[in-house]
Amino acid sequence: MKTFGQLSFKRLVIVAYRLPFKIIKNGDADTAVQNAGGLVSAILSLSDKMNANAESNEKIIWIGTGEKQLGEENINPHFDLYPVEIPDEVNEKYYGGFCNDTIWPLFHYFPSITTYDKSYFEAYEQANQLFFKKVKDIILPGDFIWVHHYQLFLLPSLIRNSIPGVNIGFFLHIPFPSSELFRMLPNNWREAILNGLLGSDLIGFHTNDYTQHFLRSVKRTLGLEIQQNYIHLENRIVKADAFPIGIDYDKFHNACSITEVVKEKRNLKKILSDRKLIFSVDRLDYSKGLLNRLKSYERFLEKYPSWHEKAIFNMVVVPSRDTIDRYIELKKEIEATVGRINGKYSNISWRPIIYQYKSLTFNELVALYDISFVGLITPLRDGMNLVAKEYIACQQENFGVLILSELAGAAVELNESILITPNDIEATSDAIFTALEMRESEREAKVIKMQKRLKNYDVFTWAADFFSQAEEVKEMQQKLKVNYLNFKTKNEIINTYK
Repeated sequence: MKTFGQLSFKRLVIVAYRLPFKIIKNGDADTAVQNAGGLVSAILSLSDKMNANAESNEKIIWIGTGEKQLGEENINPHFDLYPVEIPDEVNEKYYGGFCNDTIWPLFHYFPSITTYDKSYFEAYEQANQLFFKKVKDIILPGDFIWVHHYQLFLLPSLIRNSIPGVNIGFFLHIPFPSSELFRMLPNNWREAILNGLLGSDLIGFHTNDYTQHFLRSVKRTLGLEIQQNYIHLENRIVKADAFPIGIDYDKFHNACSITEVVKEKRNLKKILSDRKLIFSVDRLDYSKGLLNRLKSYERFLEKYPSWHEKAIFNMVVVPSRDTIDRYIELKKEIEATVGRINGKYSNISWRPIIYQYKSLTFNELVALYDISFVGLITPLRDGMNLVAKEYIACQQENFGVLILSELAGAAVELNESILITPNDIEATSDAIFTALEMRESEREAKVIKMQKRLKNYDVFTWAADFFSQAEEVKEMQQKLKVNYLNFKTKNEIINTYK
């Protein structure tokens, strides 16, 4: 695997739905603040590392939706920002419609609430064209174009058809569903999505399962030849592989001992007294299993009354999409469930659940990770879930126990955690008890194993691995004249890159 200094591309061009910053108006002054999300955090950490290792002072190019002002000011020394303008009437059907009402539920295995609207897909095509026009105006020879996420499935082929020799990578941050589920999309939609992705040289997923789901869909829908994760097109090859995104491990681990976080932990400990803290943080979404989590904790309180007044569950829900009816109803149901459980079990000196609907600062988050005795991360389906990795990275005070849904991509790497099925309320309630009762020596051994793994494959290793493999694919494409080489020769060349 090449280091950042060994990579051959001249500029990195990120294309994602949103720019990494947004403008907040504060009286007469405008302030640029970082957008939330794992991708933004990962790339911002990556930019510091790449800038430190680069011989030139080339900035990372980032193309995405955002205020026009972001493209006119020097917001960050490591980035040049290029806003994409999408008319509101198009964006409503593109992002609010096809992305959030079609792709998101279907790819998270909620087919019953998936919407199939022809006008949504037409808006999706139109928006991808707008992104393409912006990309085409900006890219230069030698650029590496890294397209991210489900909002831009069609973009790689649009770029490829216009600029055949460009190096394109694509990364999907949510699950790719089974081929049976993917085939619930109308045939022309799924063909467009797959052909769009195949405009890339390298397509990345978080886990091998997602990769294999994609490859089966390509084979069943398009009938293309596939060998060892390589897809053979008429005049080139495309690789699909797993790249489990990491975190900036040192940033989280070392933050536990900075002055501001130590002060925050001290204040929290005073509030908790000798009670054990169970902690979870998620944005508001039906895929996160928030109601099942509450029901599991309620069952724990029913089954294990010896833990009454000895444990507190701090459930933080970060605001997201709360103008959409389904999310409004979910928020109401969460609040009603919290109220019911607290009403049933609380007394004048103890509430079993501390519920917060808010965003946390970095220092608050690290402090809560570190002092909590149990991390309760139980999504119904999740591409990776970086919260689980952040939680483990921050374990220094108690060597806390992670209870993790086996349906999160992170479960593949964090298999020393207590893995549960989020729909199994009984087993999850027992897992909470097991975690609280676990011996310190066992907790410590599990955490140390996971921390070592996360440190070895952090966000920087993830990116360097992706870039290195993208360059290998380009080298293979130069050697492979697919129309002229025989089957055996192709296999031999592919095997040299395994």
